[in-house]
Amino acid sequence: MIALSKPDKAMIRAAAGDRDTAGVQNLEAKVVALLTKQVGNGTLSHVTKNNMRAAITQVTGARK
Repeated sequence: MIALSKPDKAMIRAAAGDRDTAGVQNLEAKVVALLTKQVGNGTLSHVTKNNMRAAITQVTGARK
């Protein structure tokens, strides 16, 4: 399982927008699950800030 640092959590909170606390925690859990899956299946060897951003975008469905 991936452990989130304070800056990682801040990035997720910023992406969460107007979600309540439970929504932010749900988003954190989904991002961690996705990154853990990617590390587990060998897609990623380690998690960078860009990997974190991509996972947040994928989970939230955001388009920029």
